[in-house]
Amino acid sequence: MKVAFMSKGWEDYLYWQATDKQVIKKLNSLIKDCQRSPFEGIGQPEALKHEFSGWWSRRITDEHRLVYRLVEDRLEIAQ
Repeated sequence: MKVAFMSKGWEDYLYWQATDKQVIKKLNSLIKDCQRSPFEGIGQPEALKHEFSGWWSRRITDEHRLVYRLVEDRLEIAQ
C-alpha cells in the first residue's frame, strides 16, 4: 500500500524526524501497522466523527495523534 502525506502531515513528519528520534520511531511503526491493518492494531485506532468522518487516529504519545484515512490503495496521512 502506498503512503501519501498531505502538506501538514509531511511538515509534522519532518519536524519529528529532526527533533525526537523516539517519536519518529513510533510514528514509523504506526505507519507500517496502518499499511498492514488500517483499522486495528497498535496505537488504539479510533474512527473520527462528525466533519472528520472517514478519518482514523492512532496514539503516537499521550498528547499527539497520527490522523489518516484509506483511499483506494493509498494511505493518506493528514497529521
